[in-house]
Amino acid sequence: MYYINDKRLNPNPITKFLVVVLLGFTVLHSINHYLEVAVVLTISIMYFMNGFRREAIKNILVFGVLFFVPSFSALAKLPIFIMMMLSLPAIFRMFYLPFAAGEFMIKTSDVGSIISSMDALKIPKEVSIPIAVMFRFFPSFVEEKNSIKMAMRIRGIETKNPVKYLEYVAVPLLIISSNIADDISKAAETKCIANPVKKTRYIKVKIHLIDFIYAFTMTIIVVGGLICLR
Repeated sequence: MYYINDKRLNPNPITKFLVVVLLGFTVLHSINHYLEVAVVLTISIMYFMNGFRREAIKNILVFGVLFFVPSFSALAKLPIFIMMMLSLPAIFRMFYLPFAAGEFMIKTSDVGSIISSMDALKIPKEVSIPIAVMFRFFPSFVEEKNSIKMAMRIRGIETKNPVKYLEYVAVPLLIISSNIADDISKAAETKCIANPVKKTRYIKVKIHLIDFIYAFTMTIIVVGGLICLR
């Protein structure tokens, strides 16, 4: 399940996207470490309010581990071997805040509300259609991947060997991905997606109080985090 029905606790996709863009600036200019924790806790609270308790706990645990990864300036002072070992976790930590906000947007937004939001923003169909296809494709891709792994476990097939993994998982996924893309294209054509006339949307997006709370909280945290480092 990738979204919920209670829209009063689920921010508008536009708000979620703006928060992702806002947190993207933290990649270029880091904020105070403790305010990074505040961002993660805010996203976890939003997860919890929307019924995604496992994702909320996972979000806190993952960042809890990354929190102790040293910055690049600190890594430069360490031995070369340790620096090489911690470089990848440091990069992931640098991108974690926008990644967490983007994951929250994907898991709590349905395709209909996303397209309606983009229509409200007058986004061209050359942009909105690929985004809609992306949101349709990846959930199906993950489900097929899990189905393949479950079938392998039932048959007692291990995937620790990289060559075996390519044979039993990667190759079927490539074929399935092609079939999923074809199915999505056919569904889009059936719904007359190429018709240039204005579409009627069954799902109407609205602005609720939670949108202002979510956006305002993230803005205050990010701006405060930038000011604290000056």
